[in-house]
Amino acid sequence: MKLVALGDSIMKGVLLRSEGGRSHYSLADKGIVETCAERLGGESLNLGKMGCTIEAGERILDRYIDRFSGAAYVLLEYGGNDSDYNWQEIAESPGKEHFPRTRLDVFEQVYERVINRIKEMGAIPLVLSLPPMDAERYFAFFSQNWEDSFRANVMHWLGGSTNTIMSGHELYNLATMRVAQRAGVQWIDVTSGLLKDRNYRVYLCDDGIHPNEQGQRKITEAVMRVLR
Repeated sequence: MKLVALGDSIMKGVLLRSEGGRSHYSLADKGIVETCAERLGGESLNLGKMGCTIEAGERILDRYIDRFSGAAYVLLEYGGNDSDYNWQEIAESPGKEHFPRTRLDVFEQVYERVINRIKEMGAIPLVLSLPPMDAERYFAFFSQNWEDSFRANVMHWLGGSTNTIMSGHELYNLATMRVAQRAGVQWIDVTSGLLKDRNYRVYLCDDGIHPNEQGQRKITEAVMRVLR
């Protein structure tokens, strides 16, 4: 059985590690996709890419479409980067209008198109929900080298609370469910498995957005419950 995956750094298996007082991103020894394929006794092709949005994902699908041949399932995980903002631009010009990297209507439209193209190939698309995030930790991470005035500008734009970041993230998470329903494919809820723990933050890296090794194992279990 061949398992193909499209998505962002979470699908790719990216972790934020701290060594010697410095942080850096690296790949897990075995990510979600590779672990699932191994358990199923099949092969995997992981086309996840750090920073990837759904529009970039569609371009990756175009580029590597020949490599999808023989795929039984295609895991899809998008929305985290799509819902994100250019925080530097907001810090510099908080009075201007700013939009997510992918507007919500475009996100849903392109996502559904990607799903339908995969169905036409004869593979089964499986849409993953988004893991929860820690907005406070994420804000502290992306603003760690800023001057205080920039942090204040972004916080003002957020309405005084980092919860606004989390609300935007959840908006796109709900959109993944709508897209899966309209396209008639299965939606895999990886969110609940992490949120069941009241201290779900223990499953996240220090940047507040990438699941750590424990978090990736939780997501793997949610996917395997569908693939078994």
